[in-house]
Amino acid sequence: MVQPGLLLLLVLQFSSAAAQGVEDLTRARTKKPGDAYRGTDQTTLSRVLNGHLQRGAAQTRPCEEWSTAELQEFMATVAGHRSSEFQEIYEATQDRRKLLGESMEDFRGLWRKLNSIVDTHPHLLEVQRESHCRQAVMWWVHHLTEDKRGILAGNVSVPLLPEGPKKPCGRGEGEDERSVCAYIEQPNSCDWCHSTQAAHDAGVPGTSVPDALNPKYHGPDDGNPKGWDRKRRCDQDQMPRCQLCEGIGGRAWSDVNEDIDMTTCEIVARPDQVNKSTVAPPFYPKAFTVKRKDGQQGGYSDTLIGWKTDPFCFGFFPQNDSIQPLCYRSQDAYVKYYDIEREAARTDYNVKLTGVFSTFPNTTATILQVNETMWIQNHLWVVDQCICANPSGNHCTKPPCKTYVWHWDTFKTAQYLGREKIGVEWIQNHGTGASAKQMELDHFILWTHHVWTDPISRRPVRMWKPFNGLQCYDPEAWTDAPPDPSVFESPPAMCKKGGAKVRIHCDDDGNYDPGISEGLEHLDALYKEALSRSSAPHPEDVVVV
Repeated sequence: MVQPGLLLLLVLQFSSAAAQGVEDLTRARTKKPGDAYRGTDQTTLSRVLNGHLQRGAAQTRPCEEWSTAELQEFMATVAGHRSSEFQEIYEATQDRRKLLGESMEDFRGLWRKLNSIVDTHPHLLEVQRESHCRQAVMWWVHHLTEDKRGILAGNVSVPLLPEGPKKPCGRGEGEDERSVCAYIEQPNSCDWCHSTQAAHDAGVPGTSVPDALNPKYHGPDDGNPKGWDRKRRCDQDQMPRCQLCEGIGGRAWSDVNEDIDMTTCEIVARPDQVNKSTVAPPFYPKAFTVKRKDGQQGGYSDTLIGWKTDPFCFGFFPQNDSIQPLCYRSQDAYVKYYDIEREAARTDYNVKLTGVFSTFPNTTATILQVNETMWIQNHLWVVDQCICANPSGNHCTKPPCKTYVWHWDTFKTAQYLGREKIGVEWIQNHGTGASAKQMELDHFILWTHHVWTDPISRRPVRMWKPFNGLQCYDPEAWTDAPPDPSVFESPPAMCKKGGAKVRIHCDDDGNYDPGISEGLEHLDALYKEALSRSSAPHPEDVVVV
């Protein structure tokens, strides 16, 4: 299936050359579309490009008139005539027009899998068909020479692009549904911020954030399947453009739009009314520790939001879309460490669980990431648990995805929206919503990320991404110095054989292995104990925060 955003690369620059030659190859090497091939939004863009298709092909049919089987056969026909030289150009330049399968059999195998899943999830049929239409047009335009298109045009009809807004994919109905949507939604935008710092600094394609204000982008990229309003979610690439006091978020506790303690916000000044010398750029120090000077918890606090991977939300972490059911957990940290030279970050939390475990005392948790592996270490009252994890979420296997800690300059290209008086949750013994600490901060936006910096301390103070979480830093709790290397010891002893009694996806050396788990009977015993103490409903009936 087409990668999300691939519609944006359908640069329909039809050549008048009679054979593959200079103009064909120039078109393949050209990534930026000309003005005649652009639109103000996705609907307008599709109509513009469909006009070019109708003028250039003998027969066209609207997308809705095609079955997925017909579209797959159309793509198989195109594949039999595609230019290997075009593919070499796309692969050499990391162009997203490149075909991801190595052979037609790879694609047929993928299509068989997708078809079988959609047969049992019929609500996915329309998004599969529209995705196939976009992919089929991309193949027709960008993998055939002008000569081949001329030959085939007399024998085949060509699908048109769907002309409505992109439909949301999925209703949170399990792994099969997610695997289909993964081919429709953008598979690895995490790389923009979570590739290695070295790759990012070297300008490796795909490791820096593209310009969301480019008219070819039209969000929200995952379709906003939860239906959140513009205060809870406002993406930089959506229309109308985000304004001050939009996308501000707060302490959320479920996927329901209203289940959030929204922070307060007042507009102070728009960008042209602010002295730019007073605006602190949204950068992290390259190495830091955040910890209250009095040793108490709360120098850093957050609401962690991520895909639900276990019934109790013990081990979860953010991903790059909001399609799946989400876990929400608000927590204070004793300390947060970061060192980009080591590609490492660690946060030590104090956690109060609710739901079926609400009668239990607080737990402690340490989340450590070094390079591409994450270890989630929980002290669950009477038993220790370690979850070894691949934070990429295994979105792709050819090549495999790897997700690293965030770049220190992740928000280098963020758009400045202006200055606000906004509530910052938890810091300096404050609460949330109307009880948050009121501060005048500068608001930046980068795709779905919103960041606020303090013009006085010149620190990042507040961050919000609606399906990743809320992060709040006490501006008085920062220390700019590399942490002691021992805090990043990995794999942790708890995650190795003989360490924690409960080890999930950990091999004997504490490395990530999705096929290995041990000690799950201890979690079953804890669950039974929790049920005996509480009248709370079954975890499938509650949102665990």
